[in-house]
Amino acid sequence: MRQLMAYRGVCSVGLAVGLAIGLGAMLLASTALAQSDDITLLEWRFDKADDFRGWTIGGLIADSMVRDGALHGRATGSDPILFSPLFEVAARPTQYVEFCVKGTAPSVAELYWTETLEGRYGGFGPAKHRQFHMQGDGLYHVYRVWPFWHAAQKIIRLRFDPPNAGEFDIQWIRIAEQPAPARSSAKTWTQREIQDQWSAADDVEESPQAPILLSPQLAIRAADHPFVCVRMVTSSAGSGRLFCASSQHFGWDSIAFTLRPDGRMHSYNLTLDGLPAWQDDIIVLGLQVPSGPDDRTQVESVEVAAEPRGPAELEISYFGPVDGIQRAGRPTRVSCTLRNLGGELARQVTATLAVPADVKVLGDTVQRIDQLSLYLPKSVEWEVNSEALGKQDLTVTVAAAGADTISGQIALDFTQVPDVPPSSYVPEPQPVRSKYEIGAFYFPGFPTMSQWKPILNYPNRKPLLGWYDEANPECADWQIKWAVEHGISFYMVDWYWCEGRRHLEHWLHDAYGKARYKKYLKWCIMWANHNPPDTHSVEDWRAVTQYWIDNYFHMPEYYRIDNRPAVFIWAPGNVRHDLGGSSEAARLYAMSQEMARAAGLPGIYFVAMGGHDSPEGSRQLVQEGFEAATTYHSFQLAWRRAQSDRFPFASLLDTCPELWREAEKSAAGLNYLPIVDTGWDSRPWHGESSLVAYGRTPELLGKLCRLARQYADERGKKIILLGPVNEWGEGSYIEPYAEYGFQDLDQIRAAFCEPGEWPPNVIPVDVGLGPYDLPLVKTKTAWEFEDAGDLDGWSPNTHIADLVVQDGQLQGRSTGSDPILHVPGVELEASSVQRLSFRMRCDRDQRFQIFWGTTFSAITEEASLSIAVKGDGEFHEYEVDLSQSQRWRGIVNMLRIDPVGEPDVTFALDYVRLQ
Repeated sequence: MRQLMAYRGVCSVGLAVGLAIGLGAMLLASTALAQSDDITLLEWRFDKADDFRGWTIGGLIADSMVRDGALHGRATGSDPILFSPLFEVAARPTQYVEFCVKGTAPSVAELYWTETLEGRYGGFGPAKHRQFHMQGDGLYHVYRVWPFWHAAQKIIRLRFDPPNAGEFDIQWIRIAEQPAPARSSAKTWTQREIQDQWSAADDVEESPQAPILLSPQLAIRAADHPFVCVRMVTSSAGSGRLFCASSQHFGWDSIAFTLRPDGRMHSYNLTLDGLPAWQDDIIVLGLQVPSGPDDRTQVESVEVAAEPRGPAELEISYFGPVDGIQRAGRPTRVSCTLRNLGGELARQVTATLAVPADVKVLGDTVQRIDQLSLYLPKSVEWEVNSEALGKQDLTVTVAAAGADTISGQIALDFTQVPDVPPSSYVPEPQPVRSKYEIGAFYFPGFPTMSQWKPILNYPNRKPLLGWYDEANPECADWQIKWAVEHGISFYMVDWYWCEGRRHLEHWLHDAYGKARYKKYLKWCIMWANHNPPDTHSVEDWRAVTQYWIDNYFHMPEYYRIDNRPAVFIWAPGNVRHDLGGSSEAARLYAMSQEMARAAGLPGIYFVAMGGHDSPEGSRQLVQEGFEAATTYHSFQLAWRRAQSDRFPFASLLDTCPELWREAEKSAAGLNYLPIVDTGWDSRPWHGESSLVAYGRTPELLGKLCRLARQYADERGKKIILLGPVNEWGEGSYIEPYAEYGFQDLDQIRAAFCEPGEWPPNVIPVDVGLGPYDLPLVKTKTAWEFEDAGDLDGWSPNTHIADLVVQDGQLQGRSTGSDPILHVPGVELEASSVQRLSFRMRCDRDQRFQIFWGTTFSAITEEASLSIAVKGDGEFHEYEVDLSQSQRWRGIVNMLRIDPVGEPDVTFALDYVRLQ
């Protein structure tokens, strides 16, 4: 955050228009305390010694006092709290809260508000709060938060959670209100109307982000208008952002969109109905696009609509190899994935491949697609061959009736086939030497083709092993071979346990556990204990520790630190919360140590994945029994500074060394293990509202690895961690894949391993093995459950047990409050299906709920329908009218069924049909 000016020597100004993107708060650190037309409703100025103005300490704050014109304090834990006195103001969407505060460490601060004192937390809750990032430069800054709390009708109390690291001083806090904007019934605005009717946040002088243009006051029914189309020209790379607030929802939401900086007019069709705030009546929109002196950006129009808008517009979202590695003299495949970004259909689409003289196309050079809509990308493939070694340039030209012709180019590198003989099994690994212990996280999330399905439209991510069976030991041996031949010596495996229920252990138990070469790659637990509240207990802790001792800790492959089995814990705070405090949690870790020593082990080495973002929090972890700390990713600082959900991966080169230094400082008393990020782009899981670190390349990853090596050398560290190797949906992966083959792993090896004659990168086809692809799930609209023992691809979460198909029924029992069945093989035009019919029995009255996701939006509560089902133990037929939901639209590609809503309910489904 940049300092812009000093306010009379009292308050310097931070970000002009800052956004806690992804945290849902709009922030302005303004150059004036309030605009002249704004009204201050309440103000607390801490300008009298020892006068707290009615504010009280809620916890985890030491040295609290009012001195030198400020309320001073020091955070002693991860959740410091200040409560305001009681008051009452009528809540309106044009109100904001301002803080003039300084801190000694960059950190997150939080504003809570409430209209009631009832409830577990005195009326406060996660729906009524906003987070924002504060600077830690020791200077005063003004932070303005727009809570959009109007749905509460009134506000009677604030809670301010100051920086959870270091010291802070608050000069004043105020609630103010801007004049209400003019009302408008419009849904479409031209360039001139935007200039005349939309207002910029003009109480600031400058900003690293562009000002936000705010619409007039609106009343647009969200359910009838799922799209906003922005037509614009820009020469700026990066992203734009659209904001929305609704009449009955707390706060506002936003969606980022990647800009196309070619100086040409484009349509940006944004699907908003996946946002929680896109409901009831939309009362305000905000648009943020580049507006600096060097930006040539022109917005032609903004339209809120029932359908996408704009002419057909072709985009090549991927043009590249299918198989990842191209061998000279061996046919290989090239894929081109196309999208239509406009509202109109693209018809008679042709993709023509042009190749140099040394490359032959084995088939037709022209591939055709009848029509292409905004809702669903489509891919075409060619098979090519080159006898010549080296890089060959290929070009694709894409045309369609009524759309501009586009083209793309790639360079395929045809390499020599390794001198290895055919083999009946995976060749034995040849580990390379490194003076470091390089670990990487592993997510065992792909047991069936259903889990791979959302990744299919992202062919650049296709693993070299194909859409493989993750429980196959032969696949695990390839993974082991490739890891250790590139310097990775251990995996931290995401491991799931909740009150004795385990899931996603197919890779660990069936693949790695039965792999021939598992001795080469060590592993340890990363307990992903992001479990429901109150599921940790003394009894459960004893049980999980005993399970570790009985099944894992004595394995020779289990990874140890200081000769003790290492256990990484995702959420130490969840344990602390459920047990009632830090001292109670400490007893659990001590119990684990005693149990381990009783089993002949020297103890357990606990590593915290969270809760160490302040020295106070780290001291608490040390007292509980932790010895080290790390995180799953290291893009947090880059994301925060970008103030956007779309930021370049290249920015991590600047921010990660600083993040590592600050993390080590915060992790006082803990051994900090630096983490090299492997990327983030979760659009396959979460659609266009996802966080995206764009532009990740093997070269950038290699530079980041070398920075981590330098950091480790300076501090004498031997353990360096990598982000996930296979989070294919979240966009964090380095296991060999279609777009870059082994290049990520090659960069890791070059950064961390000793030079020498490294083994060649051998792939299954080189030795006559593979393919390992699971069969594609056939698209279905009906499930009859006629084949005993065949779940037909249906998969449960941990809140369902004993799921079987027998007697022509899918039978199961709920074990928690959120039982979920994931339904495979769904890809259909919503307009062609009107209802869901099913025949079901259960032993208690329940509600059956169906959720769906589309190519544009993830599964949400808003995209669901429910129906009451009888609990008399008899079968009954039911029908859900899907057409009654405005969100049943587009291409439905995800289906989830919650058969019941409580634990300990036995149920059975005779059939499920989409009609």
